[in-house]
Amino acid sequence: MKSDLHDIDVIFQHATDRAVCVRADEDSEDQWTPLALCEVEGNRARGGVVTLTAPQRILEERGLV
Repeated sequence: MKSDLHDIDVIFQHATDRAVCVRADEDSEDQWTPLALCEVEGNRARGGVVTLTAPQRILEERGLV
């Protein structure tokens, strides 16, 4: 079975115990995603670039791709 997970580079804004807030680019709006639906790796300082791994559907719903 083919995986539906995709890795994209996004701009980190904030995180809680349950969700992460990122932007697709400097001009886009903040998008919150539950950590149950994604993984985040990279520089978790505000404005740092991180890699967000999530199903294609989640990325599309949030306008990140």
